[in-house]
Amino acid sequence: MSNTLFKILFVMWLVLIGLDFWLEQYALVAVTGLGITVYSYYSQQVKRLSDESKTSIMNELNEKTVSFVVLSFLLVLIVGLLFDLRTLPTAEAVFVALGGLFVYRGLTIGGLLMRDVYRNDLMNPSKEI
Repeated sequence: MSNTLFKILFVMWLVLIGLDFWLEQYALVAVTGLGITVYSYYSQQVKRLSDESKTSIMNELNEKTVSFVVLSFLLVLIVGLLFDLRTLPTAEAVFVALGGLFVYRGLTIGGLLMRDVYRNDLMNPSKEI
């Protein structure tokens, strides 16, 4: 996915989320689409790295995702039981949760990529002053 396509899709999903506040029908697909767009863009950036960097980034991403999912589930369970919210529509919850998970994974990959680049710059002896 090129930078131009990523920017176009990113703006399109944000516009659809904004339209949801007015028309109340696009948010489910827009949140999921935004998540998939962000995740696919950053996962393609990871594929360009060496095998060692790619493996370490993906392992760290999986660890962070598991802890995020477990803590989110506990938070939703506690809030749901505390406020007696047992009538949440299943389809809406699945779309929003899936989109949120993909956005989280995409942004986490972006952060891990920046940290990997920064770490490599610090360890590169050819760039000493």
